Amino acid sequence: MTTGKAKGTNGGPGGDAPGHPDELMAEIERTRAELGDTVDALAAKADVKTRAQQRAAEVSGQLKGRVDEVKAGLTSRAGQLKGELAGKAGQTRQAVTERGKTALGASQPTAQRARQRAAQAGTSAWQAAPEPVQKGARRVARTVDEHRIPAIAIAGATVLAGWLAIRWLRR
Repeated sequence: MTTGKAKGTNGGPGGDAPGHPDELMAEIERTRAELGDTVDALAAKADVKTRAQQRAAEVSGQLKGRVDEVKAGLTSRAGQLKGELAGKAGQTRQAVTERGKTALGASQPTAQRARQRAAQAGTSAWQAAPEPVQKGARRVARTVDEHRIPAIAIAGATVLAGWLAIRWLRR
């Protein structure tokens, strides 16, 4: 005597469960939600263009960060070199002043030799400079010749600014 129902399809052993259709509907809804999530994940993996754009944005961000790091390092190193150069310029200025005092008391040929050495050093430095640097120097010299008063004012302002910067750094 069968009633047309298969064994075990009534929701539990031994009889009909009163909420069986509701449980079945809830299970179907859960399965649909999981299936929707799976389809979305597969669609995202299949969208190569979007993935490539995301990766490009990620790499771009990393590169920008690295550029900022390098820039900061170079700025720091430039500051260090500037300080070292200022220190060496001060030492050189002092040495030249001391040597100049001894040379001033010496005979005229010593002063002439110093001028000749300075001219030779200038000539060799000029010859060692690249062509664009030489052109720039010529242009600056021409501009200074044409506008002496503003050039003197700019040079004075530069010296004053340098002196103030050195005083400020020594505090």
